[in-house]
Amino acid sequence: MEFHQKFLYIWRVMDKKYFEKVILCHPRDNVATAKSPISQGTLLTFSKGKKIIAKEGIPFAHKISLQRIARGGSVIKYGERIGRAIREIKPGEWVHIHNVAGERGRTKRISLKRKVHRA
Repeated sequence: MEFHQKFLYIWRVMDKKYFEKVILCHPRDNVATAKSPISQGTLLTFSKGKKIIAKEGIPFAHKISLQRIARGGSVIKYGERIGRAIREIKPGEWVHIHNVAGERGRTKRISLKRKVHRA
């Protein structure tokens, strides 16, 4: 999907009145990023009548859950798994290091150290 198509998808999915509150990067995402601080109790309205109330304050540039994520479940951003939930995360909750184990950069590392050979 090209950038402009993604943007148009996001624009159609979200109620334009609340579009300035969060960024949804990909249709598969189960989290959105706050474009400005979101106060506890703020109502976010999405397409097809979906509504989410912020269960707690969400700081600028942090994530808010768009759906229930089970313990051990995938946290999806950019259409890719970025971590796993270390406890159940309910819609509207702040998604951060207190409830997610990140997986970015956690691949097997290949040692670049050279073996020292003694003659």
